[in-house]
Amino acid sequence: MDVNSMIRKTMLLACALALSACVTTPPDQLTITTEKKEFLYDYSVPGISKDELYTRASDYLAITYNNSKVISRVEDKERGTIIAKAVSSWKLSIDSFVITGMPCYSNYDIYFIAKDGRARLQLALVPGAPNPSVCGWTLPPKRDYPQIVGQFDNISKEMQSALNGNGKLDKLNDF
Repeated sequence: MDVNSMIRKTMLLACALALSACVTTPPDQLTITTEKKEFLYDYSVPGISKDELYTRASDYLAITYNNSKVISRVEDKERGTIIAKAVSSWKLSIDSFVITGMPCYSNYDIYFIAKDGRARLQLALVPGAPNPSVCGWTLPPKRDYPQIVGQFDNISKEMQSALNGNGKLDKLNDF
């Protein structure tokens, strides 16, 4: 290889590196920072005792999170509380024709409190990925964050249904 050819290749490589340094990550591909991580849901269930609401919530969680690897929890029936840790599954969007997404997982906390006629559920997205996690993200990027919000809203709707006596066990018990 002659000197002029080496100089051209070196300059071409230098230009390519300089141009790649100018490329920035689009904002929607950055990890969430200021987005809401704690979601609070209040339920009104008039005429239903704290103990019954606690039982319905406990049944809902046991049925919904049937895999013990997906949830761990501590319950206190006397206080009407359930504290749990769970894992959310979401898909990391990838801008590729071949692969459109990669499975990812995030941790979240569940706090449930029952009182006579009312209950409260808090779901809190927690930084950190459960092991093994192949995608490497501890929190979702902004463009994939709505998947978590949708999951949390769905959990709340299902909890509301269970607290109102429309859970899976309630349907099974109606014979």
